[in-house]
Amino acid sequence: MNFLKDISCAIFDLDGTLIQSISTWRHVDMHFMEKRGLPIPDDFYDRVSAMNLAQAADYVIAECGVKSTRDEVMNEWLSMLEYEYSEIIPMVDGAKEFITALHSAGVKIALATASRPELYHPCLERHGVAEFFDAFVTTAEVERQKGYPDIYLLAAEKVGVNPDKCAVFEDIYPGCIGAKAAGMYCVGVLEEHSRDDWDDMTKICDMVIRDYTELL
Repeated sequence: MNFLKDISCAIFDLDGTLIQSISTWRHVDMHFMEKRGLPIPDDFYDRVSAMNLAQAADYVIAECGVKSTRDEVMNEWLSMLEYEYSEIIPMVDGAKEFITALHSAGVKIALATASRPELYHPCLERHGVAEFFDAFVTTAEVERQKGYPDIYLLAAEKVGVNPDKCAVFEDIYPGCIGAKAAGMYCVGVLEEHSRDDWDDMTKICDMVIRDYTELL
């Protein structure tokens, strides 16, 4: 963890970065659209990856032909996701051990996610790491979604650490762009579902990893 010697705070995305949940989201999206007989646009996952649940609901209603209200869409998604998060989804290899090591070293830890508390809290609690987090921030708390620095700056503010003393861990290219725009060190997690962006992530990030065993 030599690269963290000058870092006082580690800011983690959740889905695809700390937990292996991307395939779960894709399964839910496929079931949701197929149930309505609607095709999934080619750029669907690129569009929604940086959105929170409300933004994604607005997107499928406005652009994908879904005939439901925002609350109806969100509640349907949540009903399918809550069990998976609370009981099934595993962490990325080495993530628990890495977070534990950061906590033991006195590094502040924050979550910066598009997921909702009813999803991330039970998941992190099940894996025994929720108590190590000093702050939780969601994209619902900021004006702009990932791709902009807002959520990372708010996370730094909540833990009382200057941006240049923060390291961000992200698995999506827009998140990496936002982290660098915030003036933070950025570690790209090369998650399989974002393979098309790996080259771009490698160029913009300060370092890239496949999982956290590389940092232990």
